[in-house]
Amino acid sequence: MFPPPAITEMEARMTRCISVLNFKGGTGKTTTVVNLGMALAMRGYRVLALDFDPQGSVAEWLGTPTDRYIDDVLVGKTPWFEQVSRARVRFDILAADRTLGVTEQTLLAEEVPATVVAEHLYDMRDAGYDYILIDCAPYVSLLSECALLLSSEVIVPVSMEYLALVGARDVIIEVLRARRLSEGNSAQISLIVPSFYYDRHIKSRETVAMLSNRFPGMVSEPIRASVKLSEAPSHGLTIFEYDPNGTGSKDYSALAEQVVTRGVVYGSK
Repeated sequence: MFPPPAITEMEARMTRCISVLNFKGGTGKTTTVVNLGMALAMRGYRVLALDFDPQGSVAEWLGTPTDRYIDDVLVGKTPWFEQVSRARVRFDILAADRTLGVTEQTLLAEEVPATVVAEHLYDMRDAGYDYILIDCAPYVSLLSECALLLSSEVIVPVSMEYLALVGARDVIIEVLRARRLSEGNSAQISLIVPSFYYDRHIKSRETVAMLSNRFPGMVSEPIRASVKLSEAPSHGLTIFEYDPNGTGSKDYSALAEQVVTRGVVYGSK
């Protein structure tokens, strides 16, 4: 059993629960969860990452061997804190593997609503974590709806291609739909994060300009494309451990600074 972290007087502040979501694969969702989570932990914040993607990439990327997964939590079999694994100092994870897809299909077949599934996770927000980051699958699903119920904020990574823009648009539509349909849903877009950005590519610069025009004040500094970023997961390391002085570390450190210093700026209009 892994007990929830004790809440000290200094740590008794509101938890920010953030879904990382784009309804297009390959936009850097897991990359963002892993490296933003590490950047926040390095700043002294307590972080919990939830893997809501059946690919189960969070634990694999972090090189965290575990036999404790989120499935039993979602069906109400096991309390969430018994399934938590320690990945790094101040950085915990609730891992997933490919059986998560089967669990989700079972919940759908039994017509279990997302509100009931989310109830098994609500008290995470009172457990002493500063940030909870949810790695979402790249499609509309029961689990993406559950993630939005749990979250107050949504970060949308957008790679420099047209389909990623379509996926981002669909996220916004889904967030607004979820807010209309669920009284308890307060999720709002907080940041659009350009990913796989190439300084020398006109297309990258044009895409960021288009995002900035469409979402003024919401677009972060780009995460530059990096060979080291693509290599890090094969070594079970975050970018800060694999290439501490490279562009990836600098970009995710800057993203963490933006996340820490800003509030939600995009509402339901």
